[in-house]
Amino acid sequence: MADSIELKQRDQKGEVLVQENVFDIFKNYLQPGSSVSAAQTAAAISQLAPKPSGGETTSDVDDGFFFELWGSVIGVAEQIPHDHPGQDKLVRAIRELTLLPKSGTTAWESSFWVDLPVLGLVFREYLNGPDQSDVEEEQARIDQAWVRFHAFSAKLMGAGVIHFANQPIWMLREALEENHPAKSTALDRSLTTAAMYVEYAGPVLVESLVSNPEPELSDELRRILRGGSLFSGEPGLRPERWAFWTKRFNEEAENTSTKEAKETALRAARLMQVWTEKRLRK
Repeated sequence: MADSIELKQRDQKGEVLVQENVFDIFKNYLQPGSSVSAAQTAAAISQLAPKPSGGETTSDVDDGFFFELWGSVIGVAEQIPHDHPGQDKLVRAIRELTLLPKSGTTAWESSFWVDLPVLGLVFREYLNGPDQSDVEEEQARIDQAWVRFHAFSAKLMGAGVIHFANQPIWMLREALEENHPAKSTALDRSLTTAAMYVEYAGPVLVESLVSNPEPELSDELRRILRGGSLFSGEPGLRPERWAFWTKRFNEEAENTSTKEAKETALRAARLMQVWTEKRLRK
C-alpha cells in the first residue's frame, strides 16, 4: 500500500494553502485506506457552492468562491507526488464533479458542475509561475509543487475532464525549444514538467496528431502556439514538432543535474518514440 499523505492546510510561513472546508473534505479521502468514494467527495464539494436565492443564479454570487475552491484544489495537488495514488484519487473526484446532475445554475455562463466554472482562468493564472527564491531549500519546494500541479493538470486532460489543448504545447516549448543552463535546477524542473504532459496526457496528444496532423490555425493561435527560439517549424501540434521534442528530450537528458530528472526525460523520449512507431508512422 502507498504511503499516507501528510496534507497541510498552511505552508511554513503560515499562509493558507487549502481553505479549511476543502481541506476537511480531502484530508481523509486521499489516504490510501480511505473508504470515502470519489462520488461522495464530489458531492461534498458541490455542497460548498453558494446557493441561489429567489430569482438569483449563482452567476450573481461573488466569483471569489470559485477562485478559492480551485486554488485550494491546486494547493492539495501540489502536496501529492505525481506517482502517488492520491493524485489519481484527486482527479477522480474532480471528474465526479462533472458528472453531477445539472442544477440549471451557472457561473460565468458555465454550468454547474459539468463545465467546472472558472477552472480554466485559475489554471491560466497559475501558469505565470513558478515563483523564484534565493533560498535553495525554498526553491526546491516551489519546483516540486510546480511539477505536481502540472502532473495533476495533465492527468485531468488524460481523463477527459479538461481540454486545455494549448497548455501542453506551452510547457513543452518552454522546456525543449529554449536554452537552459546545463546542470541547473531550472532545466531539471522544465524537463520534468514537460515530461508530465507526455506521461499523463501523451495519448491525447498522439490521437490529436493522428486525427489532425496539419491543423489550420487562426492568426491568434499561430501567435500563441509559435515555436521557441530553437524551433523554426510551423506553430501548433504537428509531427515535425513532435519529432523535435523527442530529440530534445534525449539531448537535454544528458544535461540534467539529477538522476531522477535524467530518467524522467529519457522515459518521455522513449514514450514518444514508441507512439511515433505505433501510431504516427502507420
